[in-house]
Amino acid sequence: MSGPGEAIDLRTSAAEAVTNQLRRELLDGTISPGSRIMPKDLADRFGLSVVPVREALRRLEAEDLVVASPQRATYAAEIGLEDLAGVYELRRILEAELAGRAAELSTEEDHRRCRAALQRLSESEPYSPEFFEAHRAFHWQLIAPASSDVARRVLERLWQSVDRYVALAARRLPEFSSSDRLESFHSEHHLLATVFEAGDRVVSRQALAAHLTATEEMLKQAYRVLAPDSTASSTVPILEANYIP
Repeated sequence: MSGPGEAIDLRTSAAEAVTNQLRRELLDGTISPGSRIMPKDLADRFGLSVVPVREALRRLEAEDLVVASPQRATYAAEIGLEDLAGVYELRRILEAELAGRAAELSTEEDHRRCRAALQRLSESEPYSPEFFEAHRAFHWQLIAPASSDVARRVLERLWQSVDRYVALAARRLPEFSSSDRLESFHSEHHLLATVFEAGDRVVSRQALAAHLTATEEMLKQAYRVLAPDSTASSTVPILEANYIP
């Protein structure tokens, strides 16, 4: 996490700028799941009053990234296997079906956009903010021809949830960033793009569903390493803020 007085983009409102910064830190694991968030400390850090900070936290609570306790304390939302399973169940229902329809409806322009998104993903620094943005953008291109703004808003929430698991694993498990793992990641996404361009509804739906299932299992395995005594409803333990694998 950056230090006091960190510059934020005030071309937007102060509350929106703080929201954007904290969202990035919650998604990339800079703010650990379950850690307490102190509005006064954030106000000092950003050089703002506590009012826009509280507004930012309310917005992030609406996104399920932070939670407020009955005692009015605010914490970064926990993550656990039960939630992960629920996210992937919804993704297989919604995203895989849309991928099949999108492949069938796709045009050459859609294929060009998909290839451009794949290229951007391949050039992004692994697990950087740009990487996560590029990953979401690529998955959107796989379903865009058959999707809607409503579907995108729903899926953005699901994708953000997954990003937190991936970021935590990447920060704390060195093997998650190994060359073999990254090569496999890019190969899988290249295959999804190829299937999308082929235009077969059934194959595209099956390919994305299989990809989602494989990714879910990989994240479950990573979680079990991070929390070996966990049960299905347990949450990831908070590690030291300066822990670097």
